[in-house]
Amino acid sequence: MKSYYEISTTSFPSKYWHKGIVEAAKSVINGYKIAEPVLDLGCGDGVRARMILGDSVEIIGVDIDPEMVKFAKKRLDKVYLGSIEDPPTEILNRRYGTIVLMESLEHVNNPERVLDITEKLLTEDGLLIVIVPLETLLFRVIWWLWTHSRGKRWKDAHLFKFKSERQLFSILEKRFKVVQYKKTNLGCIIVTICSRKEAQRHG
Repeated sequence: MKSYYEISTTSFPSKYWHKGIVEAAKSVINGYKIAEPVLDLGCGDGVRARMILGDSVEIIGVDIDPEMVKFAKKRLDKVYLGSIEDPPTEILNRRYGTIVLMESLEHVNNPERVLDITEKLLTEDGLLIVIVPLETLLFRVIWWLWTHSRGKRWKDAHLFKFKSERQLFSILEKRFKVVQYKKTNLGCIIVTICSRKEAQRHG
């Protein structure tokens, strides 16, 4: 049995959507040090984290969906069932060199609470990777079509809407420094790299 994102990343037309996100994320993080351990908050089934970061990186995941967690345990090093707004104690007992929020901030009522937690868990020279959809007209049309067809499970799942990159940056910059970003999928998705201080590039 295949997991949700495993199916989505290989099926038409969703595979092109996920391909755009994965390729944009890889291009943005290229040149930055992905320090371990990696914490993936809202990890889903773990497929896309592995597609972006590779198989050799230590990744610890948290997700609220028991089905997603079941599949993520096959791909990630450790996975915990729980909310990213109130992570399990095991997650809070250590710090992380890289934290990933991959299309998860829009699924919580209070993204600033999640970022407060993230700030406490990220090492001093750590890297934060944030990927969210932007509520452009095109995205709203695509999302409506998707949630009224094959993506019905996601109907009403977006609790917080990022209307522009400026809105996203205003929240991030209260705690981090935005060092690089890239829009993809016709401007519907933004991939952002943040750090406590300027991330060191290779070479």
